[in-house]
Amino acid sequence: MPSNLLIPIGGIGLFILGFVAVIKGLSWSAIAVGLISWFGVILGLQQFIRWWGRKRRQHQQDYQYFQKLKQWQRANKVRDRYLKNAHKHQQQQLKSRRQKLREMLKGKVEQPTAESNAQKGVSEVQFLEVLQSVLPNVKFGGEFPIPNFPHPYSMDMAYIDEETGLSINIEIDEPYEGKKKQPHHCLDDDKDRKRNQFFTERNWVIVRFAEEQVVKNPQGCCRYLVEVIVYFTQDKSLLEKVQQFPALEPVKAWTVSEARQLAVWKHRETYLHSAGVYQQNSQKKI
Repeated sequence: MPSNLLIPIGGIGLFILGFVAVIKGLSWSAIAVGLISWFGVILGLQQFIRWWGRKRRQHQQDYQYFQKLKQWQRANKVRDRYLKNAHKHQQQQLKSRRQKLREMLKGKVEQPTAESNAQKGVSEVQFLEVLQSVLPNVKFGGEFPIPNFPHPYSMDMAYIDEETGLSINIEIDEPYEGKKKQPHHCLDDDKDRKRNQFFTERNWVIVRFAEEQVVKNPQGCCRYLVEVIVYFTQDKSLLEKVQQFPALEPVKAWTVSEARQLAVWKHRETYLHSAGVYQQNSQKKI
């Protein structure tokens, strides 16, 4: 019953009470008691109606809440089932990808015949430590005999995925030699092109970093290498290990004339000195 109906009901009640009092000839005291009792009943009904309204609204709110909760739970079950199936499908795809890669590379990647005797560059040892913190399979590279040539090719570093056979040659290119300042790894020099061709023909992936990149941002180089591995294997779990590493800034490749100018400017000594590598290796050949 709406509370605004109590006023007319109360008025009607008072009229009936007054009429009965006149007919029965009740005393004023009896009429007063009747009036007080009637007002008590009206107020009690009013409080009851308010309480009942609040209870009904609360019940409606509870009902709506539990309906939404059931909808959320059903949606969560659907989402969890979808994620579970998606993860299972992703794992199956990853397994299939790695199996195909293993079959494709099996027996087709030529391996080194011996450990490399080439002198390690000034930045290689520290860079190897950074790489191995994420990719334990990275090692110093080995030697590969060159047909009709007395000296072998030596890798700086190598990453080999034993499960798939994916093999990556990691090279660190400095613009010029340490003592003689002769240009090195230049765009217009055919040596690196022939070397790259030698290893790609033997199914190696080649990743070249400028020495400046390795010295200034070894973590960025590591991140880039991981991205290359993920490109071939699609194993994105590796990315979690390097997601906090900074991105790798590109370094423009140099020509022979540019490398000679960099040597005049002592560009290499500058970035080695800034990174503290030059002091640590001041007694070594750079």
